[in-house]
Amino acid sequence: MQLQQSDCRNCHAADLSGSLGPSCDDCHTPAEPLAWRTDCVFCHGGVDNLLGSPPRDLAGVVANISFPGHTSHVTVGIAGGFDCVQCHVKAVDVLSPGHAFDDTKGVAEVDLAGGLSPQGIYASGAGCQSLYCHGNGQGDNGTVAADAPSMTCESCHAGLSSGSAGWSQMGGLHEFHLDSGASCEDCHRGTTSNGASIADPDLHVNAIREVDFSAAGFSWDLGQRTCSGTCHSHGHSASSWLGGGQRFHPADYALAAQHSPDMELQRMDCRDCHADDLTGDLGPSCDTCHTPVNPDWRSDCVFCHGDDDNSTGAPPRDLGALPMSGSQAFLAHTAHVTQGISRAYDCTQCHTKPSDVLDPGHAFDGTPGRGEVSFAAGLSDAGNYNGAGTCSNLYCHGNGRGDNGSAVDGAAPMRCDSCHPGMGSSENAWGSMSGEHRKHLQENFDCGECHLEVTSDGMSIQDPLQHVDGINQVQLANTGITYNGATGRCAGSCHGKSHDNEGW
Repeated sequence: MQLQQSDCRNCHAADLSGSLGPSCDDCHTPAEPLAWRTDCVFCHGGVDNLLGSPPRDLAGVVANISFPGHTSHVTVGIAGGFDCVQCHVKAVDVLSPGHAFDDTKGVAEVDLAGGLSPQGIYASGAGCQSLYCHGNGQGDNGTVAADAPSMTCESCHAGLSSGSAGWSQMGGLHEFHLDSGASCEDCHRGTTSNGASIADPDLHVNAIREVDFSAAGFSWDLGQRTCSGTCHSHGHSASSWLGGGQRFHPADYALAAQHSPDMELQRMDCRDCHADDLTGDLGPSCDTCHTPVNPDWRSDCVFCHGDDDNSTGAPPRDLGALPMSGSQAFLAHTAHVTQGISRAYDCTQCHTKPSDVLDPGHAFDGTPGRGEVSFAAGLSDAGNYNGAGTCSNLYCHGNGRGDNGSAVDGAAPMRCDSCHPGMGSSENAWGSMSGEHRKHLQENFDCGECHLEVTSDGMSIQDPLQHVDGINQVQLANTGITYNGATGRCAGSCHGKSHDNEGW
């Protein structure tokens, strides 16, 4: 009957209910009371499983099965147990057209049209091709041999251990995420709990991209193919999965006002995509965009810090990449880096000055958005900063006799008597100065008598480079007298008074 060496219908009627011969139901129904006509295993057997798939060999030899992969397809494994309709036009009855009695004796026709791989092709015993079900999930591109071994994650698409070469063949930003340390379960939690095994086979190989995030509050817009929320410390705002030319970032992210705040505040670490040296990896080299604007962008402070208030990049523009907004943490930057009553100081006075954007402790460090203060390389190496605008133990704001100065950010502009007594100070104040300052000032000498290069009148600074420079600058206006800096003694005549190796 199975090989159609005889057609039962010739004697038993077209519906097998009996004619010249008895009804087939007379014998089969007692043996199989549950509707033998529609029970697959009645004819196909249940040798390897209870589904009649694979069918027993048509000659009765169990081992000679034309497609050994039947059982792995119809039982639960790394995918759900598939129904016969995936590969055949499934009969509902022994007499269904194209079933037991057709023109292809002993052949179970393969027809993939009703399954997940309608474009698939079965090449007899060689296997199948043009499949979705054995493809990489991006189309009907799978191929499998009839006698293929058991499937693993890597059998169809790249897995956690495949590396960048394999991940790059996957869709969207798979390579970026996996190369950055993400795992499959971060985005497909319902399908896999560890990226190495299938948690719910019904959600695997079902023609649906099952997206289920592990991160609480993270969302997926299926229509737009975008993500929103925070995952792995990265903020996403309608970030495109497919890229659309933007890859990981939203539209217009190339604009400085878009990506600068993320970089400056380390909301994102550029190196994750653009390589540790920023020369490009998953994302392009930063030089691609920045170098045409400024070839020295990596070492030019103002490229990132801005030059809103002066040409040095100090103060830096607001960390929101805005122009001067008053929110800079230290307002007196400009007074320190431009010449006034003292020289224009370099950043080294108050910071460890980097030479490049990638210098340790600079753009990418453990304190996002903060320029650490370090006086170690400056004039006030004993100084302290309280983090809220007040400096103490300073030479540069002291009276010139030690590290005894303090200053508050935002204080009024400096004058002579802001740090030490001036010509208009009281005699008591002059008494706090070193040596014979009080005596000379009481006798109406002005500061220019002994510090001519610094000030000519005692009221203004003539040469800022020699003021607050860590050196006691002595230059006598009277050429008839000399000062020995090593001994601190004067010799000669000044204002009609003779000095003979007189101590200061």
